Amino acid sequence: MELIAHRAGTDRYPELTLDAARYSLQAGAAYVELDIRFTREDIPVISHDDNAQRLFGSPCRIDELTLDEFLSLHYAADAHYSTLTLSQVLESGVAPILFHVKVGGERLLPLLDCIHSHDYAEKCVLGLMTPADVHFVKAQNPAQTVLAFGSEKETVFAQAKSGADIVRLWENWVTPKDIAALHAMGKRVWVMAGTPRDGSVGFTADEHLAAWHAMGADGVLINEIDHARALLG
Repeated sequence: MELIAHRAGTDRYPELTLDAARYSLQAGAAYVELDIRFTREDIPVISHDDNAQRLFGSPCRIDELTLDEFLSLHYAADAHYSTLTLSQVLESGVAPILFHVKVGGERLLPLLDCIHSHDYAEKCVLGLMTPADVHFVKAQNPAQTVLAFGSEKETVFAQAKSGADIVRLWENWVTPKDIAALHAMGKRVWVMAGTPRDGSVGFTADEHLAAWHAMGADGVLINEIDHARALLG
């Protein structure tokens, strides 16, 4: 069962930083997850939230900031770390990466152009939110690996039918039956540890990891890579 470092792994370094990504990969993560949003000019940048308050101490929405304004921000908890564009991440050479693309539609074009220009298509997985976005990306590059990141169980199954290669199931969605059904469709299954409702995203009980492993899950998105690797062996 592959370990995917949720938000690049947040137990040693600030989330969504290159230091966190490098540490998680060295610790045994198969992928690091980085979230993508877009500036006012549709430049892809690294941010989980739709606003800059929690990480960067600014109340502005990411899509209302110009690129220069976004790049002027620093982490509120540690000013040593500043914001990142997708281009900066790709230029760093960090890989493999799961990009959780929070916004789709026409904004996927500059994202795909950036990935293509840095020759990163084979070094990343694109996590998309809708069946239409899956269809769009696969039409541009059928070889691009895509993860169904929909917010509803029905949506991710629809994304699987639209061509997604991997399906993300929230912890509370996971059943042996659904894993078997997705495997029968030729899809890989990654489990998202934790649940949004109780603020535990990225964390889970040891017995849950063992259970998903026994069910045949192909991967898990989790924060503490060191602990998960030690547990699973």
